[in-house]
Amino acid sequence: MPLPKIELALALAFLALHVLVVALFPQNDMTLSYPFMIAAPLLATLVMLRRCLLDGFALHKGWVLVAASMLLWTLGMAMSAASELVLDSHNLTPGAIMLVYIQYGVPITYAASGANEERQSKVVRVIDAAMAMALGYLFYVYVFSLTTLQGAADTDHARQVVWMFDLENLFLAFCCVLRYLAAKGHREGRLFGVLAIYTVAYLFAALYFNHVLALEASRIGGYRTLWVIEVPFLLLAALGWRCVIPPLVRRPRLVRIIHSGSPLMLALAVLLIALFLLRNHFYLGVGGVVVALVGYGLRSTLTQARHIASEDALRHDRAALESMAWEDGLTGALNRRGFDNALQREYARALRTGQPLSLLMVDIDYFKRINDRYGHLVGDRCLQALAAELHKLRRRSTDLLARYGGEEFALLLPDTDLDGATTVAMQVRETVRGLAIVNADSPFSIVTASVGLAVSAISGDQIATDLVARADEALYEAKHSGRDRIAYAPPFEPAPDAPA
Repeated sequence: MPLPKIELALALAFLALHVLVVALFPQNDMTLSYPFMIAAPLLATLVMLRRCLLDGFALHKGWVLVAASMLLWTLGMAMSAASELVLDSHNLTPGAIMLVYIQYGVPITYAASGANEERQSKVVRVIDAAMAMALGYLFYVYVFSLTTLQGAADTDHARQVVWMFDLENLFLAFCCVLRYLAAKGHREGRLFGVLAIYTVAYLFAALYFNHVLALEASRIGGYRTLWVIEVPFLLLAALGWRCVIPPLVRRPRLVRIIHSGSPLMLALAVLLIALFLLRNHFYLGVGGVVVALVGYGLRSTLTQARHIASEDALRHDRAALESMAWEDGLTGALNRRGFDNALQREYARALRTGQPLSLLMVDIDYFKRINDRYGHLVGDRCLQALAAELHKLRRRSTDLLARYGGEEFALLLPDTDLDGATTVAMQVRETVRGLAIVNADSPFSIVTASVGLAVSAISGDQIATDLVARADEALYEAKHSGRDRIAYAPPFEPAPDAPA
C-alpha cells in the first residue's frame, strides 16, 4: 500500500524535536517531556475529529468513539503532569488518573463490539450502552479497590493495576484485529485497520512502559519514554489523516463468524472485570456477571428477532417477485409463462389420475376496433373487466385463468369433462355479453367473445401442447363461423405410424 509518507515524516519530526529539547536541557527532561506526551494523544484526538468532519459524526461511523478514547487518554496524561509537576506526587498509581486511563478503552470496546453499527435497532443500542456504562463502573470500583486518590498502598497493588491494563490492552488489540479481518466494506475496513495498527502498537508500548519503567522508576520523562508514550498516538494520527489501509481478501465465512461473535466482545469485557471483583466485592461481581449474561441474552434475542423479521420480509418480497413473474400485470391473471407451467403440471396429473382436462380459449371479438376507436386505455379497462368476470366463473380453486395473448384468455379446467366444459363456455359467452361494453364498430354493437373448447384425450400419444393446438383450432372455427359462439375441437386422433 502507499504509505502516508508526509504524515509519518511529520511524526518523526515531532519525535526528533522532543529528543533535541531533552538533549539540550537534560536537567529539565521531565518538565519538558510532558508537553510532548500530552500533545501526541491530543494530536490524535484532533485527527479523529477531522475524520469525523470528513466521514460524519454519526455513531456508526466509529471515528467519534475513537476521538473520545484519545481525549480520555489526553486527560489522563494531563492529570499525570499536574500530579507530578504541580503537586510533586511520585506515586505509582494515583487512583483518579488510573481510572481515566482505564476508561479510555471503553469507547473502543463499544465500537469493536459492533454496538455502534448503523443497522442496529435503538433498543439494542440502549442495551449495549447500558453494558458499556456497567463496564465503566466496574472498572471504577476495581481501580479503587487497589488504590485510592493518593495512590496504591504498595507495589503489589500497583502491579495488579498494571496487569489490569495489560488485559485491557490485549483485549482491545484482539477485538480490533478481528474486526479488521472481517470488515464488510471499505468504511469499516478503514476504521478497524487504523484501530488494529494502533491497538497493537499501544499494547507493546504499554507493556514496556508499565513493566519496565513505571514499576521500576518513580519518575517518567526523558528520551527513554519517547517511543513508549508518543509513538502509538503519532502512528494513529498519521494513519488516520488519510486512512490508507491495505486491501484484504476476506473470506465470507470468516466475515460471518466474526460479525456474529462481535456482540460478545462487550459482554465478555463486563464479565472479565466482574470476575476480578468477585474476591473483594462479591455481590458487585455477581451483579456484573448477571449484567453481562442478561445483556448479551437480551441483545441476542432482539437481534435474532430482527433477523427473523428480515427473513420473513425477504420471503414475502421473493413471493411477490415470483408472483410478478407468473402473473399478467394488467389483468392479474396468469401470464403465458404461468399458463405453460400450469398446463404441464395439470396435464401430467391428468395422465396419472385418468381424469379429463378441458381447455377453453376465449378471444374478444373485434377487440382491435375498440383500441382504434376509443384508445388503448379503454381497451385495457375492457380487458380488466373481462378478466375479473372470467375469474368469477372458476368453479374450483384448481381452475386457472390466464391471459394467453393480447385479447385472448385461457381457462384450464382440471377434472372437467365435455359437458362441464360446455357449461362453463356458455357462461363465458353470456357473461361477456352481459357486461354490455359498447363496441360501435362491431356488428353486435357490444363486446362479445368467441370460445374454442378442447378436452384432453388421456393417452400417452397426446402431449400438453396438443390440447392447446386443438383448442386454438376450435377458436379459429368459432371466429370464422361468425364469432360470438362456441366451437368444439374434434376428438384427438394420433398421427399414424410412418410406414416401415
